[in-house]
Amino acid sequence: MRHRYSRALITGVGGQDGAFLAAQLLGEGVVVCGTHRPSSPRGNWRLAELGIDQHPRLQLHALDTGDAAACRELVAAFAPQAIFHLAGQSRVADSFRDPVGSLHANGVGTVNLLEAMRRAAPNAHFVLASSAEIFGSPAQVPQDENTLLRPDSPYGLSKLVAHAAMHSWRASFGLAASSAILFNHESELRDAAFVTRKITRAAARIRLGLDSEVALGNLDAQRDFGYAPEYVSAMATMAEAEKGDDFILATGAAASIREFASAAFAAAGMPLEWQGQGIDEMAVERGNGKPRIRIDPLLLRPVDAPLLVGNAAKARQHLGFAPRIDLAELARRMLEADMARERQGQPV
Repeated sequence: MRHRYSRALITGVGGQDGAFLAAQLLGEGVVVCGTHRPSSPRGNWRLAELGIDQHPRLQLHALDTGDAAACRELVAAFAPQAIFHLAGQSRVADSFRDPVGSLHANGVGTVNLLEAMRRAAPNAHFVLASSAEIFGSPAQVPQDENTLLRPDSPYGLSKLVAHAAMHSWRASFGLAASSAILFNHESELRDAAFVTRKITRAAARIRLGLDSEVALGNLDAQRDFGYAPEYVSAMATMAEAEKGDDFILATGAAASIREFASAAFAAAGMPLEWQGQGIDEMAVERGNGKPRIRIDPLLLRPVDAPLLVGNAAKARQHLGFAPRIDLAELARRMLEADMARERQGQPV
């Protein structure tokens, strides 16, 4: 595919979404400038795993998005035609420990990049990685682009500030700025701190005899689990438009953490049976009764939106977004990647 943009800036290129997006755009002939935190190493395991860490059209730069001057300098020097803002604080749990830091990373960083684009690359298209957490505990199910925004967590608030800033710069300054309201999207490149990777890595290690069980938090929380490469492809398409817009990216199907865990352990050849209730609930392996999953009350969040599931009809119509990877296949792909890493002694 040939894009209307040939130069793209991707903040957070070393993250799951940034790495997949960079790989796609590089494969389509786009020159990519990818940023990483100044405290992070220039090399990155995700870029290496995708085979693009040494790509000739990939430029890597350290950038603190909280530094407005540094944002302006980089945007002016690189002159991007598309800006994909994927960097920031991405963990809901961390936002309870540092709400101010989350607000600064996600809110102020977005404002700095929007201002940099307004001043140095006003004809570019800005695509923000927003989050379903901006909905909080919505009365409307499924959620769409018009659902009331009332985040429950500090993380959701920080993403709402970014989302609102994007709207403000679009309305006030006429920028082509779009928001990808992303529901949970997982992959083989998910960070190990996220519950889905925690589950698939644990299942792999248990299957290989390296561990015996794993502790989890709220098993009842329901999320709309999609496959990350399909979502970043939709974001790449969003930047093609002359004007900005908002799009829900979701599968439209909800599954609980319990269901995801069952799918992952089944993919590892260890089907589960669930016993007990509340904090006493546990999962044992069918056939031998060995405990595999227990509840740790310390992992329960102060607030956890019970049901987030999105209506992506608008994205299907305008972007051709059509997620095809279901929960079982998603869990299988993640499990197999973790099995391979553990066998090679290279867990990440």
